[in-house]
Amino acid sequence: MVIKFQNMQFELISKIKTTVSGNIDLYLGCDADRREDGLYTVACVRDMELARKLIPMTTKQNVSLSFRDLYASFNADGRYYIIFHYASGRTLQQALDEGKFHLRERLLVLKNIFAQIFLLNMPECFVYEALRKENMVIDDSLGVHFNYFFTEIEYYWQIQEKDLLNRVNGLVHELFAKELEQKSSRELMEFAKELDEGRYGYLWDCYVDYDEVFETVLAKTEQRELEPRRFWWIAWERLKKIFPTVRTVLAAALIVSAAVYLLWNLPNPAVSDNGVSFGQIGTLEIKEVQQPK
Repeated sequence: MVIKFQNMQFELISKIKTTVSGNIDLYLGCDADRREDGLYTVACVRDMELARKLIPMTTKQNVSLSFRDLYASFNADGRYYIIFHYASGRTLQQALDEGKFHLRERLLVLKNIFAQIFLLNMPECFVYEALRKENMVIDDSLGVHFNYFFTEIEYYWQIQEKDLLNRVNGLVHELFAKELEQKSSRELMEFAKELDEGRYGYLWDCYVDYDEVFETVLAKTEQRELEPRRFWWIAWERLKKIFPTVRTVLAAALIVSAAVYLLWNLPNPAVSDNGVSFGQIGTLEIKEVQQPK
């Protein structure tokens, strides 16, 4: 199927889903004339009342020019179409399920999420949509890209800043679950606590604080990762692990050494009619004194 509007033609390749409300069908498509430009998410809005509500936030004239993920929107064949750039690749949800991200990588991923949100400067409803783990795509350099599937469209007109912060809070607790559980980073614990207690009024304030947390925790992480490469650090860590065994061996060796020393220095007793006699005790030589008759 090909959708035509003015000088644009979009070929629908496959259906992604129909929203829960049933009013929007989502397709994976491409520009029929410029396939090399990549893939698009094509949202087909069949309910024109819903379309009128979406127009203010989905037309190039009404949104920031920096919201480059929004490619086009138009009416055609009695339907309203919204075209987004589609991001292919591994989602954040898949990456977390694999569990292969080190702390340094997870720190950078969250920083890039914040940076991309503010770079695109999109309407709040799409920020809320983008902050879903299933809608974030992480590339090989840990760059972040968003997909838009109108997952909670019935909630779009009620989104407030606190809803965005709650979604960030969920990401923080999932990205740094290990560190928070083990209480291994005071900075991350304090940042998570601030989010839990609703101390931030705006997403930007949250980002500013996280940027400081990022720099501090990253510096400490890099320091800890460098230490094991030093010879004496490795030797000391290994010695600590085997110390109980070494202590036992040394104690046994000390006892054996003492026994050998005593056996070597004590004289051999001579047996006589008067019993056992010693010629020497240690360095003291014993001589028999003749009593005068």
